[in-house]
Amino acid sequence: MKLKYKILWVEDEEDSIKIKAKNIRLYLENEYGFECSLDDITILDYEEFETNYIDDDKMKIDTDIEQFDLVLVDFNLGEAQHTGDKLIKVVRDGNIYSEILFYSSDLDSLKEKLNKHFIDGIFTSNRDELEEKIKKLIRVTIKKVQDVNNLRGLIMAEVAELDRIKERIISKFNLIANDEFKKYIKEKVFSKIKNDLESLTCLVKIEDSECDYKDIDLVKLQKNFFYDTNKKSRSIYKIKKQKCNEINFVHEEYKTNIIDKRNVLAHQEEELRADGIKILKYPNGNDFEFTEEECNKIRKEIKKYKKLLEDIELNI
Repeated sequence: MKLKYKILWVEDEEDSIKIKAKNIRLYLENEYGFECSLDDITILDYEEFETNYIDDDKMKIDTDIEQFDLVLVDFNLGEAQHTGDKLIKVVRDGNIYSEILFYSSDLDSLKEKLNKHFIDGIFTSNRDELEEKIKKLIRVTIKKVQDVNNLRGLIMAEVAELDRIKERIISKFNLIANDEFKKYIKEKVFSKIKNDLESLTCLVKIEDSECDYKDIDLVKLQKNFFYDTNKKSRSIYKIKKQKCNEINFVHEEYKTNIIDKRNVLAHQEEELRADGIKILKYPNGNDFEFTEEECNKIRKEIKKYKKLLEDIELNI
């Protein structure tokens, strides 16, 4: 599962759904921790939808639509009376893997047409109840893919992205790093590298006799395998304290909320506890409980730290 949630909304009267679209976006962000900006909800009228996503020669929907987690379609679209029937046909024959919701002010007529064409697997809603029905469907789509393996993929990809932001901050700070910071790096980072592998040959010499703290090049240091996500986080915390201490990035909290969870998801096997809850074991024996609440919390933490790191980057 990715951190972004994308919706395609096919509606000829965009003004009628603007408030609903905003509410759905905030629901995804606040309740589930997804990133869903205005750009992640694509609103098209029927003509634009047909041009972009329907292959008229094959009467099928193009696979480009699979980038969306949810497709919402006003069934009463277009001026031609056959619009609804055409939509039903391309959906029925298109092997679409995104969830689809048709809505209409005449729900009974919509359901009758779907039954007539022997089509199932399509969600429906009355226009008046649309917002609540969308929220329920979002919960369905999330639960379908919210398993340990999907969460592993999410946190591995997102921690890698957080590390890329850290690397940009450290490289930028390299130009203005003072003696205090370089002494900190030598004492807290180099000594740990020496303990990890005494015979390491790396881009930055680490022995006390060969490396004065003034010679430290943070750009080269980042190419060192042992300068890992934890050490980069410590470095960012030190940079933050020197340049923008008002930003609430705390290394120990980042380690607990992001790094430790990333490590347990990357290295531990899923178990089923006696109470029926899926867990993974931390090295200290504590349980990482795999629940919907924990999944939501992880997404929210990733978003929070991405924003904090981007704020630090802007202040360097």
